[in-house]
Amino acid sequence: MRKIAFFILSLISGIASAQIPHLNGQVDIDMKTGQITCDFTLSKIPNLGKDYQIVLNKGFNIKAIKDVDNNTLKYSGFYGGAMRGEGLTYAPLFKDSTMVNPKRLHILYTGAFPIYTDTLNFIDFKGLIAFNGKTMRAADQSKWYPIIYDIKNDRLIEQVTFNIQVSAKGAKTIFVNGDLPQSGPAGRFKSDIAIAPMLFVGDYGVQKTDGALFLNTNMNQRQLSVFEQNIAEMKAYFSKNLKIPYNTKNVFIEHEPVEKFNKGRSWGFVAFPTIAFAGIKLGDMIDNQKPQLKDSTDYPFIAHEIGHYYFGNVLQPNSTLFWFFLESTAEYLSVKASEEKFGKIFATKYFQDRGKQLKNFKAKPLNTIIDMNDISGTYRYSYGPFLLRGLEQIIGEKQMFKFLNTCLMAKAEATDYSFFKRNALKSGISPKQWDTFEKDFILSENAVSLVK
Repeated sequence: MRKIAFFILSLISGIASAQIPHLNGQVDIDMKTGQITCDFTLSKIPNLGKDYQIVLNKGFNIKAIKDVDNNTLKYSGFYGGAMRGEGLTYAPLFKDSTMVNPKRLHILYTGAFPIYTDTLNFIDFKGLIAFNGKTMRAADQSKWYPIIYDIKNDRLIEQVTFNIQVSAKGAKTIFVNGDLPQSGPAGRFKSDIAIAPMLFVGDYGVQKTDGALFLNTNMNQRQLSVFEQNIAEMKAYFSKNLKIPYNTKNVFIEHEPVEKFNKGRSWGFVAFPTIAFAGIKLGDMIDNQKPQLKDSTDYPFIAHEIGHYYFGNVLQPNSTLFWFFLESTAEYLSVKASEEKFGKIFATKYFQDRGKQLKNFKAKPLNTIIDMNDISGTYRYSYGPFLLRGLEQIIGEKQMFKFLNTCLMAKAEATDYSFFKRNALKSGISPKQWDTFEKDFILSENAVSLVK
C-alpha cells in the first residue's frame, strides 16, 4: 500500500513550488443529511496582486473570511455574486477594494446537498457534489474546497498541497485523492505534492493490485488482473508515442450516478490519478472465457480517461480552447490506442459512425471561439476528434504525435487558438500544411466528410 502511495505522490506539478497553495483544516460530512461544514486555512497563496478571486461551490454559505491575524474581513460576492463554472466568486476587501496579495486566508463555510436515492437528478457530472445514499463524491470541479482563480492568466489553481482532517458520520471508508483510503468515520489526509483533492466517502470496500487501487468495486482476482493488463497496454502505447512516461499508479472508483441512466449508458471522469466510472461494473467488462474486455467499445472508453493523464494533468488546459484541449485530445488518443489494438478498421468504423451522427452539425470555427463553453459537448467529444484526425491525414501519424508532444511540453501558456497554431508550427508542421488544415477543416462548418 505504501508503494502505491509513493507513486500516487510522484506527480509532476506544472506550478512552481512558490506558487502552490496549501490547504489545512477540517471538513465534516453528515452522510444522512448531506451537510458539509468546512474550516480551512488557505496559505502560500500566489502573489497575484488584486487579480484573483476565491471560488466556492454555489451551495455553500460563507460564515466568515479571516486574515492572518484572525480578523474577520469584508468580502465581495455575497450580493449579486458572479459565477465561475460551478462556483461563486469572492474576494476579501481592504477599504472596499480587493485586498492585495493575501498570503493566508481562513475560510469557514457550510452547505447542505440533496441525497439522491429514488428521485434522481436530470444530470450528473464531475462538477456536482453527489450524495447517493451510499457514497458521497466531490471532485475539484465541484469546488468543494476554496480554489484561487488567477484572473490575468485565466486559470483556476485547483492543485494544492494539503493536510486536512475529514470526519464523516456513517462512513465506512474515506478517500482523498493524493493519499491512501482510510477506515471511517474520520481520518487525516496529507499530500506534499500538488494535486486536486477529490473526496470519495461512504460505505464501500477497497481492492488493490500491484499497479492500482480499486474503490467500491467487487472484482475477483482474474478480473483485476485482466483489467490491469489492459490499462498497462494503454499506458505503454501513450508513453511510447507521446515521449512522456506514464508511471503513476491509478485509483479506480465505481460510483452510482445521481442521474437515471438508460441501459448501456456509462460515464467516467478523471481527478488525476483517480479515474471514476458511473453506470458500469468494472468486473462486468471482463470476458469470463478469454483474458480480455468483452466489448471492444469499452477499450476506448477507458483509454479516453487514461489519456487525461496527458491532457488534463501534464497539460492543464485553460482559456478559450479549454474543452478542445481537454476532451477532444483525450478522445482522439483513445481512438489511436484502439486503432493500435484492433487495427485501422476500428478507426474507420469509429469515424463513419460518428460522421452519421454529425451529419447536420454546424461547427463554430475554433479561431472564432471567444468563450470556452461555445465548444459544446457534441463539439468537444465528437467533432473535435474529427479535426485532429483531419490534421493527422495532412501531416501523418508520426508528426501528429510530435505536435501533441509539443503542446504537452508547453508551460504556463493560454490554450487558445494562437497556442494551437503556434505549437503546430513549432513542432515542424509547415505553414502550407497548416493553411490547408485551416482552410479545409477549421473554417468548415462541417468537415466530417473529409475524414477517411
